[in-house]
Amino acid sequence: MGSKLMTAAEAVALVADGDHVAIQSMGTQATPMTLVRELIRQGRRELTVTCVVGGIGVDWLAWKGCMSCFCGPIVSMEAFGLAPGFRRGVEEGRIVFEEYSETGILARLAAGARGLPFQITRGMIGTDLPALLPDAVREIEDPFSGERVLACRALRPDVCLLHAHRADAKGNVQYRGGTIWPDVQSFPKAAARTIVSVEEVVSEAEVRRRPHETVIPHFAVDAVVEARHGCHPTSFFPDYTYDQAFHREWVAACREPERALATIDSHCAAATQAEYLELIGAAVARTRDWAEQA
Repeated sequence: MGSKLMTAAEAVALVADGDHVAIQSMGTQATPMTLVRELIRQGRRELTVTCVVGGIGVDWLAWKGCMSCFCGPIVSMEAFGLAPGFRRGVEEGRIVFEEYSETGILARLAAGARGLPFQITRGMIGTDLPALLPDAVREIEDPFSGERVLACRALRPDVCLLHAHRADAKGNVQYRGGTIWPDVQSFPKAAARTIVSVEEVVSEAEVRRRPHETVIPHFAVDAVVEARHGCHPTSFFPDYTYDQAFHREWVAACREPERALATIDSHCAAATQAEYLELIGAAVARTRDWAEQA
């Protein structure tokens, strides 16, 4: 079995214009920003993006014109407010917001991951969302109880982007302690291709010493990218917290479109993760210090 180790540029070359891309994200947490920046560097266009909760990564893709549709519940930077670039794109009609509840988008992904035509949920009953999503959500009757539930059509993205703690060269991906986010449970099984950035690449022997932490097996992974601090400025538990100062600076920059775009361009100019870490140096120390104190 050959090595699946690639540079970020090589891995993101597996993503084509117009692809449906599922991106790991929980607001200010666990977004594979190294891979997001590479999407921007390579000038991808007309992407449909799915997240459980989008954050700054989706906002950057919106500002740079990389995406034409978002499928999910919300794009938010939590305490730092909504995502200005995404909001602007939706308001101006450049981005379609296909809104679901969190349970709704997870049901669609779960169906895709299990090879089922649909998955049921109660999550959007009583809202206007089912009527707005006739091609993806239908009210049906439970044949056993007669209860009304929602059938959510299977979602099978073209590619998913994830970040993990470690992997070996074959693509066995581990999350420390076996703890994972809900998107990690379904994205690799539902998507046609899986790209994973990791804090470190380790030997196969090291992976075998912690079999309970192997959450994604090698046969479900197409590319592994070593990217220490690869979620910055979002957090990656328990290694580092989100960069509060960066998020505040970003919100301030968004008041002027030219400044927002210049901020993105300056951070995407780093061709390698090493160059990026040199650019943000103080921020790495700041967020890791928090993790060591916690």
